[in-house]
Amino acid sequence: RPRAMLRFLAPRVAAVARQVQGPKVARAMCSKSLEGSQTLQNLRDAFAGECMAKARYEYFAQRADIEGYTEIAAAFRQVAQSEEGQALGHLEFLQEIGDPVSNQPFGSTIDNLTSAIIGEDHDGNTMYPEFAKVAREEGYQDVASWFETLAEAERIQLRRFKRAMETMGDA
Repeated sequence: RPRAMLRFLAPRVAAVARQVQGPKVARAMCSKSLEGSQTLQNLRDAFAGECMAKARYEYFAQRADIEGYTEIAAAFRQVAQSEEGQALGHLEFLQEIGDPVSNQPFGSTIDNLTSAIIGEDHDGNTMYPEFAKVAREEGYQDVASWFETLAEAERIQLRRFKRAMETMGDA
């Protein structure tokens, strides 16, 4: 689905970019390295913001559906798809620096799997267990249980990516 969205949005975003700033903007490549720049941090922040907006709008769409506002739900979903396309555009620029989550190279399937494994390992074995511990210490048992459930889900996803990596060696 993200690839299909990128194929759908990329030509449109590129066309707008050409109209606004000329044809060189149509491809997400920088004329100089982003390393150490505020622009790099802005791209990372924008990527995170677009990803959060997509998730929020998907949630808002579900709520609108439940409340019977199907047209509003459709609007939220359309904007969520746009946010996803924008996030993918930011990733195009960030590819030269590395994954904004793992700081690992990404782009090829092997690099993407490596990056995903690092991220899922961190989330499942460090981040969510620490979050659960804090929530439990603060008396939020339901939140702690939620974080523990997510930690297990992340570990399942980690195993899935590791199996996928192993199959690449077989190919």
